[in-house]
Amino acid sequence: MPSRITHRATWDAPAQDVYAELVDADHLRARLQELGGNDPALVEHSVDASGARLTLRQAVPAEFLPSVIRRFTGGDLVLHRVETWRPRDGGGYEGTVEVTVRGLPGSLTGTQRLTDSGGGSVTEVDGQASVNVPMVGSRVEGVVVEQVGALLDAEDEFTRRRLAQG
Repeated sequence: MPSRITHRATWDAPAQDVYAELVDADHLRARLQELGGNDPALVEHSVDASGARLTLRQAVPAEFLPSVIRRFTGGDLVLHRVETWRPRDGGGYEGTVEVTVRGLPGSLTGTQRLTDSGGGSVTEVDGQASVNVPMVGSRVEGVVVEQVGALLDAEDEFTRRRLAQG
């Protein structure tokens, strides 16, 4: 049975400003450089008036992973992440996220939303991780959910610092 992942972040800036930062190529490259582990890359970056499509490669170093994960990945947990964003009727943005992990038979899929709220905005991610490995699949899913959650928290903090710098 898939494991659910939810993530919520609040921002002291309007959705339009947060979106502009989240899809900016310089922002993404700097974020990957700081948080992307070994051999991070902005593989695809397409942004226009209809929305954005981003593909990133990043890794969680093997030393931070339990042995059950390293057994499948052969080392680092390498994430291949595809995000889409599009403007929502009435304001804000919505999209999808899909993460595959090198060496693991499964994926993380979900939706993401960025909306204005009060004097700022909120991002919400709702998804599920599914790893099809008998006997240890749910344990591996739990680790993936934990690592992705920690990564999203770190990315939010990075984005807050960038927004504060203007």
